[in-house]
Amino acid sequence: MSERPEHDAAARGGGFDPERFFQLARSVGHGRALGLDFLGSDAEGWIELALPWREELVGVVDQGFLASGAIISLLDTCGGAAVWQALGRFQPIVTIDLRLDYFRPAPRGETVVARCRCDKLTRQLAFVSGTAHTGDPKRPVARATGTFMLTP
Repeated sequence: MSERPEHDAAARGGGFDPERFFQLARSVGHGRALGLDFLGSDAEGWIELALPWREELVGVVDQGFLASGAIISLLDTCGGAAVWQALGRFQPIVTIDLRLDYFRPAPRGETVVARCRCDKLTRQLAFVSGTAHTGDPKRPVARATGTFMLTP
């Protein structure tokens, strides 16, 4: 039996479809501005997204490093999607705490890949963790931990 039975919601015919969600999210607002790509997910609750390098997302112009805000948004979005994956459905959530530890910059031309999972669900809170890297998960750009409030 799954340690988190809520992950089995998709297998019961319902559930959150992250690929379909990101097709829609990529076409409007913030999702459109960032240009996030859905890479994958599984029933254990992880979600993987990509943030392709683009000139308008650069924060350190002379070196071409991606802006920290773009990486924060990537990990926040990925963490939120991991919560929906764990819940087995979309519902409004609020990021109430997101901590990022930066290890190195994301260099010019490199796509940043985020992988997050929901570590714990309670009735009102979800706790997530994840990393961002540029191709080698053993060499992360940043590590994130976050807390999301579940709203009715």
